[in-house]
Amino acid sequence: MQEKIKSEDISVVLQGPIHETRTKKCLKSIRQQLPNAQIILSTWEGSNTYGLDFDVLILNKDPGAVQQKKFTSKVQLNNMNRMVLSTNKGLEKAERKYTLKLRTDCFLDNTNFLNMFDDFSSRTEKYKLFEHRILASTLFSKYAVNEHNKQIEIPFHVSDWWFFGLTSDIKKLLLSSELVEEPYFSNYFEAPQNAHKKSIFKKFDWRWAPEQHIGYSCFSKYYDDIRMEDCSDISEIINQKSRLCLANNFIFLEYKQSGIRNLKYTCSKYEPFSGDQYLDLYNFYNFELEYRKYCDPSYIPTSKNIIISNRDIGYRLLRFYKHFYKLFD
Repeated sequence: MQEKIKSEDISVVLQGPIHETRTKKCLKSIRQQLPNAQIILSTWEGSNTYGLDFDVLILNKDPGAVQQKKFTSKVQLNNMNRMVLSTNKGLEKAERKYTLKLRTDCFLDNTNFLNMFDDFSSRTEKYKLFEHRILASTLFSKYAVNEHNKQIEIPFHVSDWWFFGLTSDIKKLLLSSELVEEPYFSNYFEAPQNAHKKSIFKKFDWRWAPEQHIGYSCFSKYYDDIRMEDCSDISEIINQKSRLCLANNFIFLEYKQSGIRNLKYTCSKYEPFSGDQYLDLYNFYNFELEYRKYCDPSYIPTSKNIIISNRDIGYRLLRFYKHFYKLFD
């Protein structure tokens, strides 16, 4: 174990729109928990940044978003180009050894994630892409295999809420994602040449989910044997490669391990819903199982999850759990 990482060695890239209350709270929490970190705020031209505490400000031209056509009763935008542009422009200014990438609506209650950085040291060589593992959120990182519902197998889907790692590794992961052609990308399955295909995302016709675009763009760039045409192009082979890549290059943390939550989603703070709200998401328990399976057969998991370990019972419980929670939220 190395000495605990110091805040002066960290660049924090905060990307996204300025929210009237959440962004100020986010920045205040960063200053409190990482007092000497370099804070880079990457947002949009015309944003009101008065009174916000940051070191570097980047005002980007907004590339816009695309309305998802199947949503008729509400506005549902694909903000992927916004996410890619604001993230990449912010990363270009990151100067320190480590980088924490956050959304502008995240909040640091503590820095528990720093204590996890050197854990899970065993890795297999073939799919070890990064110099060091990257820390990421369980919400909403997708677990690629689901024996109950093949429609929700979504390989390379890594949550974009926050990442922490060596700056060189964070850039390797995120700068692999480029802006996409719109509105073709967001309406991919409506295009005549793709009419014979079926999206796995129900109401979303995008070629990839934004989170999947991040993971797939990175690993397909560095591995010639990882190739998919779109999100519907899945197989046992590609799912297996996704599991190997994620198990060897990330550590998926729940709130209790990371100390990072999202102010927009109250469920991100409460452990019963961190990774467990839907069984197709990672949680720390099934990350430990994946680590043991692909990296270190001698590893003994530290956590126990009855809901996940008995998936038949788990599905019945969580269907009730989800609706009960949403009723009271």
